[in-house]
Amino acid sequence: MGDLPGRAPNARGAYDVASLAAALTRRGHDVRVLTGSRIDSGVADGGYRVVALPVDADGDGSAENLMPMIGEMGRFLIDDWTADPPDAVHCHGWAYGMAAQLAAKHRPVPIVQAFHQLATRQQPRGGAPSMHGTAVKLETLLARNATMVTTACGDAMHEVIRMGCPRAQVSVLPSGVDVDAYSADGETAARGAERHRIVALGQDFSADQGLHQVLAILPSLPAAELVVIGDGGADDDGIKHLRATADRLGVSGRVQVAATTDDREVASWLRSADVAVCPAPYDPDARTVLRAMACGAAVVATETGGPRDAVIAEVTGLLVPAGNPAALSRALRSILAQNVLRQGMGLAGRARARSRYSWDRVATDAEVVYDAAARRAGAISA
Repeated sequence: MGDLPGRAPNARGAYDVASLAAALTRRGHDVRVLTGSRIDSGVADGGYRVVALPVDADGDGSAENLMPMIGEMGRFLIDDWTADPPDAVHCHGWAYGMAAQLAAKHRPVPIVQAFHQLATRQQPRGGAPSMHGTAVKLETLLARNATMVTTACGDAMHEVIRMGCPRAQVSVLPSGVDVDAYSADGETAARGAERHRIVALGQDFSADQGLHQVLAILPSLPAAELVVIGDGGADDDGIKHLRATADRLGVSGRVQVAATTDDREVASWLRSADVAVCPAPYDPDARTVLRAMACGAAVVATETGGPRDAVIAEVTGLLVPAGNPAALSRALRSILAQNVLRQGMGLAGRARARSRYSWDRVATDAEVVYDAAARRAGAISA
């Protein structure tokens, strides 16, 4: 259960449920994705079945919009599971998890709860500490009542354990990477030979992605140009601020901004990079790092969250402390000054991304979790 790309885009940081479902289907499983996203029921391109939940949510089917319809979703699940009970249910999002746990009280099935962006790792915004506190309580309740829990990274796993969830019930299930779309082979963005190219990646252009930190270093790297990639439109305030900062620093002629989520375009930029930088202070999702590694780029990333799990320090890239511009500058200088090191890291990163983080490999990890959930549910009911 989770959000799918439909008539409205997924929220930032949403897990790629569609790719996981397609990989599980390729491995011979009968996969149904129940979703509140505005999408039609039927068989998806990946071979799995899509079931649109009968909810009348305004907006994009996000957790906030689905929360008032948890009871309605739960009743639908009870009927659905009575007719065709699943072996395991993997819930990506609070609303899906609450509805599934409600239904499971009447039609017991193993519930696996996924956490991708934990509220305990986020600071309250907009003067709403009570909402933040409610989110933490909801996550704690979901974690303790689920049969099994998956998290996006090791940091999040330890956070869930601190909530009171037993270690044996928590597993890391990272994002995967499409190793066909992101590879060293394919179209490469044009570039000149006179400068090194740094490609900085963020989920979008907001301040919490750390992209301005990379831009601030550029004046000290006169032989480098910077390409900044993220999701955003022409009127994005983050893009405007980046361009204004580049003008103020006198480096606008060496900065390009690519507001895109198109896999082919992002991959072409990454293939052209001497080094890829993922500067977000904390990101449980490793997908930006993995895309760069799969394209054969040496990586510099912050030593937190998903990047800490994905990058092998000094082998596939360099890890730096979050919020430390001096360390980031040293890492970039070191990699740009050593051609053989860059090439070696790129080769090692590509091999790691393909062997450990392809969606087919992630699907095998998911199978282990589902088997464990089924065994635990059976032992509880025995």
